[in-house]
Amino acid sequence: MVGCKQEPRAPRIGTLSIRVTDGPGGPLVPARVLLWDGDTPVRWGDNDLYGGVRQVRGACEPGPGVLGTWNGLVLGNGQGTIPVGAAAGGCDPLPAGRYRVWAWRGFEHERWEGEVTLGAGDAALEIPLERAWRAEGTLVADMHVHAAASNDSGLPDRWRAMAQAAAGVEVVVLSDHAVNGDLDHGIEQAGLVGVVASVASNEAGNDAMHMGVYPVPVEPAALRGGSPGPDEMGTWTPAAMMAWGHGLAAKQGGLRPIVQINHPRFRMYSLFDTQRWNGVSWPPPFPLEFDAVEVLAGHTAFNTPGDRRTDDSVRDFYTLAAHGVRVTGVGSSDTHHLNGVLDGVARTYVFVDDAGLAPLDEVGFTEAVRARRAVATTGPWLDVEIVDAGGGTPAGPGQVLRAPSGNVRIDVELAQARWMRVARVRVLVGGVVVKVETVAPGARRHRLVVEAPVTAPTWIAVDAGGDDPLPVEMTGTYQQEKQRPGVVPFAVINPIWIE
Repeated sequence: MVGCKQEPRAPRIGTLSIRVTDGPGGPLVPARVLLWDGDTPVRWGDNDLYGGVRQVRGACEPGPGVLGTWNGLVLGNGQGTIPVGAAAGGCDPLPAGRYRVWAWRGFEHERWEGEVTLGAGDAALEIPLERAWRAEGTLVADMHVHAAASNDSGLPDRWRAMAQAAAGVEVVVLSDHAVNGDLDHGIEQAGLVGVVASVASNEAGNDAMHMGVYPVPVEPAALRGGSPGPDEMGTWTPAAMMAWGHGLAAKQGGLRPIVQINHPRFRMYSLFDTQRWNGVSWPPPFPLEFDAVEVLAGHTAFNTPGDRRTDDSVRDFYTLAAHGVRVTGVGSSDTHHLNGVLDGVARTYVFVDDAGLAPLDEVGFTEAVRARRAVATTGPWLDVEIVDAGGGTPAGPGQVLRAPSGNVRIDVELAQARWMRVARVRVLVGGVVVKVETVAPGARRHRLVVEAPVTAPTWIAVDAGGDDPLPVEMTGTYQQEKQRPGVVPFAVINPIWIE
């Protein structure tokens, strides 16, 4: 472990310079780099929260633009130089020796693996990340993120901006508890303007539910950015909380915020659980005045015997669709720390007309989310188009298709990096599974085409998943802390509606 406790200073015997690019000769990209000493990951800093379980302010900075964490080095701008054999930036010395190396950036790249020998003199790692797939026309968003202003986080905003960028996230919906705020200043401090953008948000909540609201108006001079405090929120019913969120439109020129049900199957602070909905009966015992729901959430993105939490969350989403409730299914990390649940472990790809970040078209982004133009994932990518069998313009996630011929052609392409294992793809029409296809082990891409009759208005959904957990070093330690194997790879599109 490379800790923050200061030992007697050792003379510097060399340096390690790292550069991570988007392919050979490509631009620098933020990334994570993990050194392995044999079979043991090199840990940076101390776990300073919850009795030594979680890391927040116990991280350290061994070099400019480099954050040392329990899950490796975070390179906010894709490069950095750190000393070998000498303490720096609150970090203990990195000893000389031979190390295995992993480097990764979110889900769209392959994991790079190599070795480096550190000792006298300077060493360099040039790491070109191989692109596994690309989601054209989208912005990558983490719709539920905590940092400095959350009482159960406290992570400096600059560090959170670096960690989100290293995960390949482009839009950060900062969701501190009972605070109206954004990550703009942290992004600027980290030198990441144009790489990451922020949407101001608030996670309102009490024992009955937690709910994300975005965008929200921020009053910098007001306590909590102008948000009601937790004591006031503690008295709200779910209906009152949703009404408060939608009522913020009057404070921001009529822009109606997204009201998002967060981690609905977390067992506590989770609307579907606390209100004892079984995910099937109708109507559910709570109001339906929300715009989005976390189908994939960082703390509940697992399936185990007797507790298939991911499958249950997808079932809930499909039950809502079956009863005509058109809400947006999203994926969010709910990250609080620098381990536990890592940034972007669940995320949302939002189809937007303008994929720029400097500045972000916040109105366009919000309306794209509201229009359900999104794919939620913990790893794989689903490219889905549906077209009437008689021809015409195809429709994608969240869109509406008219099918006068009474038949549609469903074209699905799954893409995944080699370090994950998706086992199957499902196609559903009106909630009925019409096709399950096995994905060959090691397949980076899998395509299937399904033709289906649609003689009445209905909806079509596609999802893909696997049972082999993703590497804990790349997703965080939370599931292992709970004695579970880990986060499973899963992707789900927002249904395409046939009218």
